[in-house]
Order: sequence, then C-alpha cells, then structure tokens
Amino acid sequence: MNVKLHITKRNTVLYALFLGLFSSLFFSCKGGSNTFNSASGSPGELLLVMDEDLLSSISGEIVKEMLQEEVTALPQIEPWMKVQTVATHNFEDFLRNTRNIVIVQNDGAIYSHNAVKYSYDEWAKGQLVIVIQVPSKDSLKTLAEHKGGMVRNLLLRHELYRYAELWKKSFSTKADSYSKELFGYHINLPEDIQSYKKGENFLWLSNNAYSKRTDVVIYKHPYNGGEDFSKERLLQIRDSVLGKNIPGATPDSYMTTTEGSTKHRLIKMPNGTIIRELKGLWETSGSSAMAGPFVAHVLTVPEEKAMYYIEGFVYHPNENKRELIRRIQATLFSFRPVSQEAFDIEAIKGIWWSEAE
Repeated sequence: MNVKLHITKRNTVLYALFLGLFSSLFFSCKGGSNTFNSASGSPGELLLVMDEDLLSSISGEIVKEMLQEEVTALPQIEPWMKVQTVATHNFEDFLRNTRNIVIVQNDGAIYSHNAVKYSYDEWAKGQLVIVIQVPSKDSLKTLAEHKGGMVRNLLLRHELYRYAELWKKSFSTKADSYSKELFGYHINLPEDIQSYKKGENFLWLSNNAYSKRTDVVIYKHPYNGGEDFSKERLLQIRDSVLGKNIPGATPDSYMTTTEGSTKHRLIKMPNGTIIRELKGLWETSGSSAMAGPFVAHVLTVPEEKAMYYIEGFVYHPNENKRELIRRIQATLFSFRPVSQEAFDIEAIKGIWWSEAE
C-alpha cells in the first residue's frame, strides 16, 4: 500500500520548526557546550579504534605497546594506559562518549606522511580524541618510535587536567591556609588532606590514611644558580631536607631516595615558565621498611633568590599506584602566588615535557 504524504501549510511550518530545533541542538553539541554528555570511562583508560585487519596485525600490536608502555618510577609494573579496542566499523553510539579515544587512520590515497592530531570534547565533555594518520600500516612502527612519547604525553596531560578539575573548587582550605601563611602561595590539595607539620621554611601535609596514604611537602630553599637544578643537586637537597623533617616509623629511620630510581625532565608552561619535574621512589632507612613513589615540581623565584620544592608521595603497599601518583601530581600545578586567586587548570592543557634523564 502506497501512502502519499500531504504537506499542508501548517505541516510545513511545523516541519521547519522541527528542523530548526534539531539543527540548533546538533550544532550546539559540536561546539563543546553544556549540552554535551560527560565523557565516560575511568581514569587511565582509553579506547583504541582501528580497522579490523590492523587490530590483529603486528602493526596493531605496535600501537597497543606504544600506548601501554611501562610508567617509570613506580614500584610495580603498570602500563601508561589501560587499552580497550574496537574495529572502526563498530565505533558508534555510546562508544564515542569514551574519556580517551585514539583513532588510527591508514590510507595511502589520503595521507603522504605520518601525523598526530588531537581535539577536546569532540563527542563528549571532558574527552580527548587523538587521531593517528599514516599512509601505510608499516608506517606505524616509525610513528611509534618518533611520536610515541608525544602521544603518551597528550594522554597524561589530559588525565592530569581531569584530576585538576576535581581540585579547582573543592580542596583542603586548611592546607591552602598553611601554605599561604608560610610561603605566600596558594595550593589546591584534596579535601582529605588535613594533618600538617610545620618547620623552618617547610610544610608537611597528609591525609594520614591507613590505606592510600597521600602526603605533600613544600619547602623553600636558597637558589644559588643553575647548578642547583641538576638532578644530582636536587636529590641532595631532597634527601637533606626530608631526611631531617620526615622521620620513619622507628627511631633509626628517616626518608631517603631509592638509588637509581629517579627521572628528571623539564615542564614548559604556556606562559613560558619552566618547572623541573623529579620522579622516583622513596624509602625509609633503618628497620621501618616503608616505601613508595613520589613526584615533585621545582621552580625558581629569582626576585626572592629562592627555589620552591613541592612534592607529593604516596604509600599504598602491594597495590597499584599509577592513579594515586597522577592524582597528586595534578595538584602540584596549583602552587601559585596569592595574587593569583584561581587555579588555572586550562594551563595544564598547554604544557610540554622535555625528554627524561
């Protein structure tokens, strides 16, 4: 049976209104507005999208290995990201709301060279989409070798940004007030960080938790020139200050750095500020046998002839710690002069790291 559609003048008006409403809703979403759904998925997870033949190939495994490279300066072996995969033809509907998405496009007719592109809030609010474009599947090995670090850092800074969102408005006002009192600087730490110990140009803050313990130390040290920024010198200062101020569980123990565990690199902020990043493992000497990972930022204030050292460290024995350390790493970016009232989390999206040493 054929049904003929009769469009009256009234129907035409309603149809036009419907199209207008649909278009306005559609285009408002493309702008990353509040009409977006929030991105789904847990911290440290991503969805890898590529053609089905690539997924099961050696080239596909190379991409997975690139995204799952081991995180340095952790006591356990943990991957950079937890990777789920889907074939390109199945990438639709709710899968497009995933928190982190990496799409591999392999087409020699379109692409003449390897490229990495990225965007935010493409299909959901709080989302990162990375697109890897290659002219052939064999090109993926070269891309992983030369741009794998860039891809991983894009994912890391988005994870740090998402954590920083949590602390922008809800943070420990007690920790912030002590930081302002001692140093004249704001810091946004998780709300459960309430315990503290003050020293000379030194502040130790903690959530004092039995499980997933998180601590932050801030101290001010005289700045004597560029030699103070070598990895060796930063470790000397760290061991001296923390060894004196952070005792272990027994009288004969104190905090120190695990030898050979550290990585040092530079962070360039969007405004040109350079921060030194130090990552590694800490332990207590003597018989107390406590240990865990730490991450620190070191920055200079030439007009004060001083350097500030801000470190987060965690204690969570026999469990994974990647997300705990990233969680506290995000808060280090909030250390700022009291003249800057708000935590500028958008700056995290523009940071770049140097190669680690």
